[in-house]
Amino acid sequence: WLKKNHAHSADIWLVFFKKGVGKPSVTYAESVQEAICFGWIDGLKKRIDDERYCHRFSPRKTSSKWTPKNIEIAQRMIGDGTMTTAGRASFDRRQEYDAEFLEARGAGSILSVEIEAKLKANEKAWTYFQSLPPGYRKQYIQWLMSAKRETTRQRRLGEALRLLEQNRKLGMK
Repeated sequence: WLKKNHAHSADIWLVFFKKGVGKPSVTYAESVQEAICFGWIDGLKKRIDDERYCHRFSPRKTSSKWTPKNIEIAQRMIGDGTMTTAGRASFDRRQEYDAEFLEARGAGSILSVEIEAKLKANEKAWTYFQSLPPGYRKQYIQWLMSAKRETTRQRRLGEALRLLEQNRKLGMK
């Protein structure tokens, strides 16, 4: 439906069956991923009856804030090539609006697309980074993303790559 209608529809109410009912249904997580793929967002949730509920989905406004989870989903889809042109345009606009929002939620807990690409380009460093427990990954991410100047960020990226290639945690220099 989104493939055909995302560019000209104002919204859609998607019906879900509750888990305990035993009827097949798209999951909420799948529907959110599909919405992000086309530049849409989930909204209101309403009960229909004892077996069903619905969620409203609509095009994402230019000024809407992206949660870290939705940024992660979008980055994954961009990386694996499943993001549509409309979804990518919505995501690219996001970068002008989310800096303060992310700072308020714990500065730099999400890697920028550019830094993630540079980490992924170094297979050994990326593999070790992915194997780290979440707390250690977050340490690296916050250290990289908290740099105020681009030169500092690039210097830290170089050091992070060196440490990760050596299978070393941050602070274990």
